Amino acid sequence: MDDYLLISYVPLYLVLVPMLAGIILYFFPENQMLVRKAGCFFASLFSLAGVIWLLPTILEGNVYCYLIEFMQFGLFFKVDIISWVFAVLITLVYFLAVLFSFSYMSYEHNLRRYYSFLIFTLGAILGVVFAGDYFSLFIFFEIMTFSSFVLVIHKQDREAMQAGSLYLYMAIMGGLALLFAILLLYGCTGHLDMVPALEALGNQRFAVLLLFMIGFGIKAGLVPLHIWLPLAHPVAPSPASALLSGIMIKAGAYGILRISLILFRPAGEGSVSDWSFIFNSGYILMWIGIVTMLAGALMALLQSNTKRILAYSSISQMGYIATGLGVAVFMGLEGAMGFTGSLYHIANHAVFKAGLFSMIGIVYMLTHELDLSRLGGMARKMPLVTITFIIAALGIAGIPGFNGFASKTLIHDSMLVAYTNLDIYGIFVAERIFVIASALTICYFVKLFYGVFLGRVPEKLDRNYSLPLSANFVMVVFAVLVLITGIFPNLLLEQFFIPGAQLLGFSDSSLGHLYGFGFFEWYPLRKMLVVILLALFIYLPASARGWFDWSPPPWFSIQKLVFQPLPQLILSFFFREVNINDMALGQFYEHVDNDNAKRESYLDELETFPDPAHDEAGQSAYYMSGKGLDRDRRLKEQFKSFFWWDQEQWTIKNLNFDNLLLAFVLGVILLIVFSFGN
Repeated sequence: MDDYLLISYVPLYLVLVPMLAGIILYFFPENQMLVRKAGCFFASLFSLAGVIWLLPTILEGNVYCYLIEFMQFGLFFKVDIISWVFAVLITLVYFLAVLFSFSYMSYEHNLRRYYSFLIFTLGAILGVVFAGDYFSLFIFFEIMTFSSFVLVIHKQDREAMQAGSLYLYMAIMGGLALLFAILLLYGCTGHLDMVPALEALGNQRFAVLLLFMIGFGIKAGLVPLHIWLPLAHPVAPSPASALLSGIMIKAGAYGILRISLILFRPAGEGSVSDWSFIFNSGYILMWIGIVTMLAGALMALLQSNTKRILAYSSISQMGYIATGLGVAVFMGLEGAMGFTGSLYHIANHAVFKAGLFSMIGIVYMLTHELDLSRLGGMARKMPLVTITFIIAALGIAGIPGFNGFASKTLIHDSMLVAYTNLDIYGIFVAERIFVIASALTICYFVKLFYGVFLGRVPEKLDRNYSLPLSANFVMVVFAVLVLITGIFPNLLLEQFFIPGAQLLGFSDSSLGHLYGFGFFEWYPLRKMLVVILLALFIYLPASARGWFDWSPPPWFSIQKLVFQPLPQLILSFFFREVNINDMALGQFYEHVDNDNAKRESYLDELETFPDPAHDEAGQSAYYMSGKGLDRDRRLKEQFKSFFWWDQEQWTIKNLNFDNLLLAFVLGVILLIVFSFGN
């Protein structure tokens, strides 16, 4: 019995240890860097070892941990094979990011804050994937958001603060959407368990789905909710960028997976209307993924900042994941290939994208340059970085023998199977766009590689570079993972991803096609050859004509066209209604003034009114003099100053956000510990 209790509480320990380590390390003096690095190292190693230690138990069944009396709902942890896959990716990439931080952050400032929030966020992310109900998921999702915000604004310059402001606004909007979805879900079902509940949602199913998709879609960076991502990732330190892109956006994908393939499933056989809703929601999700992958690839092609190229690449790759999940949803019980392809690509993207951010981070650490126009020739100066970058880039491009090939093949073939079975022309069009987006992925990585590693070395960068041992180790590990997964693609598929599909109840017929999948047969290789030829057909003439150097006008973005005008429209509507009411009231008093008798009567009567009436009358006269409209304009300007795009610089010099966030997370930890003690 004791062994069972020990196993059941392991998820709690894996969540609490990094969070407590982050809080404790914050109180060490700034000069105690050795202690701080050792604390981060051992906390991340503990989490990685603990997750791996859970594997034998997970293969036999699920691990549960329930804490009662926490905010009335309680905290509930449940670790199955799907959440374990996410957890091992999180802890592995985090461990490597911590090692990379030792060399990258050597010359940075505010290291006490950085390392404290870095390791604290690890516990929050593990809490998201270990959550056994939507309340627990929401709690840790919000903790992860606010702690990662500190990593985004680490530099505290204008660009970082603006990106952090937008990140925070979008995250709060997403958090509110999740909260409303959870309240609706609880009102309809009476519980927040991660179980099929489509029938119980009734007429609220669309509202719940929309709110969940907004909340998780913002974190996942799906178009058009992606606007924070290309601003936040480039300004964060490279180890944090690797985590933001490789790990944290996967929290959004995890949430979408849970709601689309579990919550929005019928508990029984389901009615025709239930399956019609499932099909339509999956079909829309597939198209959201298609649009996301294409838009992200196109925008990556037009960037000159290396980290921004990688950020838009992350948006595009999240489109692949959403596409596979969409196919898995609308194919119903036959959607195992789409699901396993998405889960496989989540794992692959975590590896090669975290590796790519680390490699570009090393280039920046040594050269202090991110713009392609000021880089070049680094292949002669940094040969190991060049080799590992090529391996990771071939992985994300989906070249056979590298890890991305397996997951992209599964997602692509799931679309072909769906089109063959359903004969819907929209799926055929989506598959063609999939191929084009895959070709564009090759194009923007050719552009990135050429700009950084080929050509002439700029004079000011023409010197010898020495790479720290920890940075070399991290790059080599990422490259080896890309190669091993690419050479043995069926290993992970059959050991982890197919059991995850079995857990979700996909049919045996759809699962049977996955065992011994022929990744290296002629048909998938031929498809990849078509993608490579198409990429050359696009890249060579476009590069020769300078099309990839074109910069879109500043107004040509979803951010400028949609998100920024919305607050102004709301303000305009609000003040328009106020002005209409004030004008009507002013006309009334003007009419009263024309009649002396009525005016004297009104003033006598006004003396008996309470003070608010005096204030209202005074305000109307104020507007009649024209000064009220000036006041409205000043109020508008003051109100607009709260939005990030009108600010000169949003700084934390006057508000110590470190202490505020520390107090917040410390309170959450105390609540969890108190609940555990009871």
